[in-house]
Amino acid sequence: MTWDHEFTDKQDRKIAFEVTYESIRAYYAGKRIGGFTLNVVEFDERFPPTVHADVVDVDKEFQNAGIASEMVRLAFEEHGQIIPPPKYEAEAAKRNSITEDGMRLVLSGQKKGWFTEFPDTEVPEDDLKFEE
Repeated sequence: MTWDHEFTDKQDRKIAFEVTYESIRAYYAGKRIGGFTLNVVEFDERFPPTVHADVVDVDKEFQNAGIASEMVRLAFEEHGQIIPPPKYEAEAAKRNSITEDGMRLVLSGQKKGWFTEFPDTEVPEDDLKFEE
């Protein structure tokens, strides 16, 4: 297979990437070790599509080596800024909930300009109520 991009991770491993319109896949020694899927929404051909982060997944033994960040960077190169999942009520928006690792990835990516701001900035009213 021909790879679209190669990268040396923080553990000095050669990681290969396959880049498609809706996903980035990471491979090591021919085995898939991670992926980043995107939800690309095209409203009208006169306007560019909106690109939403869907799922980022990296095998445990390859985590914290820069692979997820590299997949996000490649997606940014392909599409421009990516809309992260909502921080609150992701299920109501039919989106995946963001994990702690995902939050760190998004915050880092926002500093680099790869992600837009979160689509929701206010805590929902229901989350502000306390049980007595």
